[in-house]
Amino acid sequence: MFKKLTPEEFDRLPIKGWGRSSPVYHAIISLRKEEAIMVLKSQWKRNKPPSSICRSIEKKFADMKVKYKCVALADNTGWAIKRIA
Repeated sequence: MFKKLTPEEFDRLPIKGWGRSSPVYHAIISLRKEEAIMVLKSQWKRNKPPSSICRSIEKKFADMKVKYKCVALADNTGWAIKRIA
């Protein structure tokens, strides 16, 4: 039926990323000022664009004045995200 997991067993589980645990979230939040990443549409599985994650991070870290510029690529294949503050 159910199996009780130890903390070590839980940490070793291959869990799908979503929300604050997604690889994209971690890539965006770990950017330093003037660093940038590109997210391809083929990698993006959410309905909302990555700018929604950027706005969420900006609100959460408003006291640190974190700001991002998220733009769609002209060929419509994804987005570029740059930390500007």
